[in-house]
Amino acid sequence: MSKRASLRATRPSGIASQQVDRGAPLSDRQSVAYWCRNSHVTKAVLAADVEPPEVWDCATCGAPAVASADGPGPAIRQQVFFRTPFEFLMMRRTEKEGEALLAEAMAELNARRKRGELPR
Repeated sequence: MSKRASLRATRPSGIASQQVDRGAPLSDRQSVAYWCRNSHVTKAVLAADVEPPEVWDCATCGAPAVASADGPGPAIRQQVFFRTPFEFLMMRRTEKEGEALLAEAMAELNARRKRGELPR
């Protein structure tokens, strides 16, 4: 016998389920299709007596989807403005601050070289 406990064919609680649903009649259902802006289709199966929600999250991209295929319209692309590292730096610092930081870094570098910590 193994020293490890086994939970085969049981629920996480350790108690086997007493519920048997094989052969039982299924409840009435409805299938609702939702479309997102990216034209992805997500199908949700709901109970027949439930009012389907107006908005459902797209299973593919996570965007909001509606039940009408022509509802949301085409995807709207956001304009992307690419910035260089220098532009990001200039957003955070003025030129005067940048010059002061550069002078400080160069002084530290020269001091480390004089101490022999860095090769020349």
